[in-house]
Amino acid sequence: MSKTPGVEIRAGCIRIVFRYQGKQRHERLCLDNEGLAPTPANIKYATRLAAEIKDKIRLGTFKYVDYFPGSSQAKIEATPASVPWLYDVMDHWLRVCDLKASTREQYTTRMNSFWKSHLRNVPIDQVRYSDIMGALAAGSWKSAKSRNNELSMIRGPFELAIRDKHLTVNPCDEIKPKKVQRKSPDPFTLDEANLILALLKTHRPEPIYNFVQFMFFTGLRTAEGIALQWKNVDLRRNEILIEAGMTSDGEEDTTKTAQARTVILSARAHEALLRQKFHTYLQGEYVFHDPKTGNPWSYQTITDARSFWAITLKSLGIRYRRPYNMRHTYATIGLMSGAKPAFLAKQLGHSLRMFFDVYAKWISSVDDQLEMAKVNAAIKRREAPQKLR
Repeated sequence: MSKTPGVEIRAGCIRIVFRYQGKQRHERLCLDNEGLAPTPANIKYATRLAAEIKDKIRLGTFKYVDYFPGSSQAKIEATPASVPWLYDVMDHWLRVCDLKASTREQYTTRMNSFWKSHLRNVPIDQVRYSDIMGALAAGSWKSAKSRNNELSMIRGPFELAIRDKHLTVNPCDEIKPKKVQRKSPDPFTLDEANLILALLKTHRPEPIYNFVQFMFFTGLRTAEGIALQWKNVDLRRNEILIEAGMTSDGEEDTTKTAQARTVILSARAHEALLRQKFHTYLQGEYVFHDPKTGNPWSYQTITDARSFWAITLKSLGIRYRRPYNMRHTYATIGLMSGAKPAFLAKQLGHSLRMFFDVYAKWISSVDDQLEMAKVNAAIKRREAPQKLR
């Protein structure tokens, strides 16, 4: 070990030792990327260099890259101060992005647990396409959809950096989402719906029976049904205004499409509201309450494995489907009854294109039978009379 101030002799190399920005630094002297051998001449050179560095630090003119261009500290200092670091941009995006409180909480958890574990914290302009692909390849995905959701989320911070002029290209742009097979609707039959309602009517408090009948025969999303308020119910005109949905954490928000719509009530939905009026109308706010607590329904309460819903289906031997499938039941009953798709799409709050995408199977089935009836009628009209023998 050398006793020369600022110089440290190591096995096969020389290191310069100095204090910079409050930290003790140890930088190896190199020539053509090889450590400088600790010869007497090189030690003398290192001693002069150490003194020179110390003077420049004192004068405020020291630049790391001039002396140690291969050092990680030199690379950090070479990064323009205006370019933020990746983790800072992630955190900033979560703060400024227009998200529901529950969504922001979920995104924060996912960003910290996955992306900050698989991407290095570097200046954001140093993140490459291959870094994102490597992170996605390292993930344990339950489905293509979950992988796509993570990819969709990480695009956000890079888009923010582009708009803040820190980047010109999003490294996620060329990464294609995996193909996801859309799940077909899984409605109840009308017979199943009637069995469920009959059991609820005799074994459960009336408000539960009212809620389920209303949901089966309006096609509302679950979040919309539990957020319905009496101020948006017009029994005289036989219609309701749907302008809100209840989030999973109990916050009232806009509908899924962020558009209000008027829903015309079917006869059985109207009946359910007339009965429910006795229970909650004078309270003046939400139409449907959990009779156990007296509070508006929460999505978790309805879908819990121990809920009235799960127990009722099990008692009847009906295959479990989540309450949301009452919506599909209304749509498919409507189609099979001959109602126009445009009317049903408006009732459900779908665009006509989305409605055709989701319910193509039932639309095709109804149309096929009608068209075949026309063919059979035409054949029958032209059938030649059989001659008697």
